[in-house]
Amino acid sequence: MDESQRPLLTMCKSRAIDDAPGDISQHSLGLLQTLSSLCSFHNASDLASFLFSEQFNSLVGAGDPWVVFELGIFRDHKKTIELIAVAGNITLADSQSTGAFENNIAVCTTLEEMERNIMLWHDAVYDEGGRFQ
Repeated sequence: MDESQRPLLTMCKSRAIDDAPGDISQHSLGLLQTLSSLCSFHNASDLASFLFSEQFNSLVGAGDPWVVFELGIFRDHKKTIELIAVAGNITLADSQSTGAFENNIAVCTTLEEMERNIMLWHDAVYDEGGRFQ
């Protein structure tokens, strides 16, 4: 695969931390099923756009968080952070303590914040020469 065509990031459902909302739609359940497999994104902008889409917000709902997702580096699936979302508010939790975020947590309320924080984390674990730190 041409390096320029290779995805940069991955995302999948990690685990449920509570019951799904009772009013979750069939469409949202289908999206959750898709996210139960490894999904890939070519850049942080694509991923951030998805995370702030109406479709994703409908899935996670506006109440208490109930599902945790895992974001990863396509080239090394061991490099991951957790994503916990409710509509319009997404927390990135760096359990590997890479130092990308203060106190290993970043709370994103805009698409721009999300894109910036994803790249901060990516750059903390992946150096310019294509090697993992």
